[in-house]
Amino acid sequence: MKKKLLTGLAPLVVIAAFLVIPAASQAVPHVYKNGVIQTEGKKLRFIAWSTFTFTNPSVFGTSECHHAFEGFLENPTGGGAAVGKLQAFEPYECVDPACIGLGGKQIVFTPEKLPWNSEVTEPEAGVFRMSTGKKGEKGGTGSIEIHENCEGFAMASFFGALAPKILNNGITIGAIPGELEFNASAGELESPDGPGIYEAKVKMQGFAAQELIEAKNP
Repeated sequence: MKKKLLTGLAPLVVIAAFLVIPAASQAVPHVYKNGVIQTEGKKLRFIAWSTFTFTNPSVFGTSECHHAFEGFLENPTGGGAAVGKLQAFEPYECVDPACIGLGGKQIVFTPEKLPWNSEVTEPEAGVFRMSTGKKGEKGGTGSIEIHENCEGFAMASFFGALAPKILNNGITIGAIPGELEFNASAGELESPDGPGIYEAKVKMQGFAAQELIEAKNP
């Protein structure tokens, strides 16, 4: 009887042991700086830049802009996946032939309700994404919200979430930084006027000293 009792308790002991493992030791994606895991609770500030296209098939067609955006990522104190905020989003020198053809003066993109919340996710083994915003939710609680204005013709608001892939392809501090890839797999923004499809390959590096930024598990 005693042997049977011990055998029955064994699975419970294993489960209990798992439950008391500190959160920091559980396998979740973390952010790394220059190949070293970032200290818990310490912000790793970044700057990112590229040319992007934004397509709204229903009204505006395809716009092209230069842009930069800034924010931070951090590994939470006590464990958990890396989180952060996108604090600034700055499109400039935007062009849109469709807007001009419809009688508009120029195309302008304006971010709203910053900062937008971010979290590093690993939707499949070894694939890391910087998920920003919240699908189906219009700004105000950390979700993405962008206004597209073809001045003199029409304006629309796009909202929700995007999840670009973190390519982990940085090689040299400053000279060859890592990138974020926005394509169809990153999702699209929502609007009553149809989807907003944001596409870009964005260079991203540490703000303080052009550090290489990566996501890894753990």
